Parts: sequence; structure tokens; C-alpha cells
Amino acid sequence: MTMVTHASIELQMTNETRNKLMPLATLFLFAVIIILSMRAEERIFQNNGKLEVRREGDAVVLFWKSGVDVPMARRFEEAFENWRYETDRFIIDLHSPGGVLQEGEQVIRIINRMQRSHQVDTRVRARRSCLSMCVAIFLQGEERIAAPNSRWMFHEPTARDFYTGEEINEPGFEKRIATDRFVDRYFVNSPMDPVWRDALTKEWRGKDIWKAGQALVDEGSGVVTRLE
Repeated sequence: MTMVTHASIELQMTNETRNKLMPLATLFLFAVIIILSMRAEERIFQNNGKLEVRREGDAVVLFWKSGVDVPMARRFEEAFENWRYETDRFIIDLHSPGGVLQEGEQVIRIINRMQRSHQVDTRVRARRSCLSMCVAIFLQGEERIAAPNSRWMFHEPTARDFYTGEEINEPGFEKRIATDRFVDRYFVNSPMDPVWRDALTKEWRGKDIWKAGQALVDEGSGVVTRLE
């Protein structure tokens, strides 16, 4: 008869416990990495609504590295008033996670006003992002420049609580109306290719669609006119 010592039983239990805990520890490690990555991404965009302005050749470049939210429209309007007589061309350089539809609409109105007297181009540089409502702003550019490895995200508009910022779970019919209104306002009346747009709005139901700048050109989306 084989004798099983107390020490061997403890060792067996320790090994079994370790084997059970290893997958949990791995999942925990992945969760920590994801959270840290998300926080790092958030810090990138925490620019407190500052607009950097500087010359680039004959153009004046407006650098916006923040969410589409107050005071974005006011910053653009102030910059235009300060620089409108110094150049014939503005470049709006974007790096944004998107944001509030109402503020994005105000920004677009400022851009349309700028375009009455100036050429206004848009740009997203290497490893920069243009997500959600940022895309609608980018589409306003006469020339729309992007790096091949720039990141883009398209999704259905979401309703959020005014005070908490949390997403509101809208009834299906309300969400469809809001989505149709968004597409008509920002995509139909834009340079976006209609066939590509229709495929996008079928694919994005209930999920985020991510693209690289190179893919937007290769797919003939019409979003980007030139890669840099």
C-alpha cells in the first residue's frame, strides 16, 4: 500500500490551487493592461480645450487635440478672427475622440463661415485619431489629408445624459431616427462615397467600425483625398 504523506498532500493541493489561479491571474493582468491603455489614451486627449495655432508655410494651422466639446467652436472662431488677414489657407489638424453633437455642429458652422473667404483643409497625422463626431468635422475640409496609419472610428450616434455623461438606452425606433438624421446631415451632404457610406451604415449597427487612413483610401471611401 502506498503511503501518502501530509507534505505530499499539501504539495498536491498547492499545485492544484496554482493551476486554478493562473488563468484568473492572466485575466486580471490583461484587464489591468487594458485599463492602463485606456487611461493613457484619455490623458492624450486631456488638453483642456486648448487650441494651438502656428504657421506652416503659407498656411495657418489650427491644432485641436481634445474632445469635441465646449469651448471648441469658440476657440476656432477666435483663431479665425485673429488670423484671417494673415493667410488665405487654414489647416485644421485633428486628434480627437469625438464628443458632443451640438458642439460639433457649432464647429462645422464656424468652418463653413471660414470657407466663404478662405481655403480650409483638414488633416489627421501619423498615429493620430479621428473618432466619431471628429469624422463629421474632418469631412468639411476641401483637401482632407491623413497619414496611412491614422486611426478612424465610425459608429451610430449615442444619446448621453446631460449631467452624468452616461449613455442613455434609447428605444429602437428613436435610435434609428437619430441615426438617420445624423447620416443625412453629416454623411449624405458630404464627399463620402454613397456606396461606401451605405455599406458602413449597415455594418456599424451596434458596434464601432475602425479603419486606418490607408484603408479609407484603398476602399474609395471619399473621406480622405490625400495620404501624407
